[in-house]
Amino acid sequence: MRLNDQGATSFSASTVHLEHITTALNCLTPFGSKEDVLIFIDEDGLSFARECNHIIWIQLFLSKELFISYSYENEDETQTKLCLKINHLLDSVNVASRNADDVVECTLSYKGYGSPFILTFEDSLISERVEYSTYLSGRFDNSGLELDRNQILFECIVKGDILHAVIKDFKEIGCKDCYLYAELDEDGNNMFALISKSQLGFSRIKLPNSRSILEKIEVYDSDSTTMVYGKPVVGFFDFNCFDKIRQSTKVASKVLLRMDAHGLLSVNILSQTDDVLIADTRNSSGRLPQLPKDYPGIVIEVCMLEKESIDESAQAEIRLLMEDSEQERSKKIPRRSKKRHSIANDSPADNLLGLPNAKLNPPNTNPRLNNDNVENAGQSKETSYPPSDLPLFF
Repeated sequence: MRLNDQGATSFSASTVHLEHITTALNCLTPFGSKEDVLIFIDEDGLSFARECNHIIWIQLFLSKELFISYSYENEDETQTKLCLKINHLLDSVNVASRNADDVVECTLSYKGYGSPFILTFEDSLISERVEYSTYLSGRFDNSGLELDRNQILFECIVKGDILHAVIKDFKEIGCKDCYLYAELDEDGNNMFALISKSQLGFSRIKLPNSRSILEKIEVYDSDSTTMVYGKPVVGFFDFNCFDKIRQSTKVASKVLLRMDAHGLLSVNILSQTDDVLIADTRNSSGRLPQLPKDYPGIVIEVCMLEKESIDESAQAEIRLLMEDSEQERSKKIPRRSKKRHSIANDSPADNLLGLPNAKLNPPNTNPRLNNDNVENAGQSKETSYPPSDLPLFF
């Protein structure tokens, strides 16, 4: 059995897109900034994975098209796994990318189990080499965190910046629990909303039923094929767990949400190269290298489990919160304006005071008209005026 054969595995890849790699690796920091990250190396590119408490799993993929040169050889024709600290790797790339006067080329290399993971940074003046010890860890276990594609309850595609804004708003109001609400309507008025529960109570953000924001929404009958209408699906998640995807949605172009019958939510995040937000001053000087045209962008998949079953009181609150019809709400809460209007109509005469057989005429400031009214008072005996001691606040 070969424990460390230097010829068994050989990996080397070079790139000048350090800012893009920094943006990608920052999506892993909410899952533990100083924790171990599991790296997969194969012929298609690099994958970085993290797992937290067996309830959430993230995997980030960087395609080989991001690199100027990419070479991977393995006698077993399988992917290579290794572990290292994510903050070590991120700190090195961050420091190297701060050189605003020159283009820095970074080469990643690895020679197999037991050998270090090496980063070599070169510019026109200097060359630096950093070595990190690698190891294997048995703590990474994503069993139970895989989507059951045969029992999907709902799936929808949401614009990335919209979902990021919603999660950010929930964070600012102190959200504790987060609900996902999906429902199909036969008339096409489909609904997808995110509901927050905090010390302020329940609040919701309903996404507009527009293809520019909510590109797709489908609700299934637990078989991933038969769509159902008028039967909402609600997912219940701890917000501290759900908030971990906020950094990823910040650079997302589209987000695909899918939940299966076992309460597992899968979040697939695609970041197109034009939509990736990179804070760098070299954009104005033109020194920031352009990403390759055939590069698909950052691809992220996050899987998380539901918190628990929703109690009856929360179900009632959500059901009432999601009722959009004013007619349905009026059945539960009577309107005071209608009640006042009915009382006025039931009065025996059309006057504000409700006096029987009394008809009030507005006062006239013209003295001639007032004298004529006095002379003709005898001709209209049926008209009765209210006593002069009425309050004047009318």
